[in-house]
Amino acid sequence: MKPVIAACSTRGDASHSDKDLKAALGQWLATPPRRIDRMILQALLCSAPLKAHIRSDCGLYLASRHPARATMGALLDAVCVHQRQPKPFEFVNSVSNAAGFHVAAQLGLEGPNLFIGAGANVWRQLQTLAALDLADGTITQALLVVLDENGAFQAQAVLIGAPTKAQDFAGLTAGIEVLHLQL
Repeated sequence: MKPVIAACSTRGDASHSDKDLKAALGQWLATPPRRIDRMILQALLCSAPLKAHIRSDCGLYLASRHPARATMGALLDAVCVHQRQPKPFEFVNSVSNAAGFHVAAQLGLEGPNLFIGAGANVWRQLQTLAALDLADGTITQALLVVLDENGAFQAQAVLIGAPTKAQDFAGLTAGIEVLHLQL
């Protein structure tokens, strides 16, 4: 089996509203989830196009440098500044692994679902975690997802079927066709 099966890279800028992202997601998912934040939308936008290649025993390894900033900001403002109780979806979506939950639910993933904070070696870290589960037979595929938003955003996903060792997205996807989505 080829180590890298499929990959997708999605880019957009701050001018794209959540409504714009959800509309773009409609191209890949028949019924996108409701009441989701920007981070979840970005995770789905880069992973949903790979759905046709994914098996149910696939593991999900997701990383981001930041939590869902707008969601976390709204939650902290409501609770700390205005001393209100958080709304249920504000609270649930403030947890960074909510993005992993929605990706797994939409793609039918039944393997491990991990979220880590992204650092300088994020792609290597995700590959190391996935390699452990691939090696012991817990999964036959791993979906590696990295989200990065600082005004503009970039969301990248790589589906692997065997352990890999690459420094970054470009190294992982060298020699395969990557689906590039520009919003």
